[in-house]
Amino acid sequence: MIPAPAPIVVPPEARRPCVLAPKPAVDPATNSAPEDQVFEMSATDRFEIRSCDRRRAAVVAAIDAANGAAP
Repeated sequence: MIPAPAPIVVPPEARRPCVLAPKPAVDPATNSAPEDQVFEMSATDRFEIRSCDRRRAAVVAAIDAANGAAP
């Protein structure tokens, strides 16, 4: 008889969403941020974070399914 494989352990930090995108510095006097910083940070960083979150969630869900755990 073949023993059941040991469950795969997912570290708790892998279940947390990826880090939030950095935000541009807001000038308190005008309550606005430099337009170039806003564009740069929102275009690149948010895409990377969304990609990271999708991959991370898919891996955690696959491990949970392999272990027979409910999502």
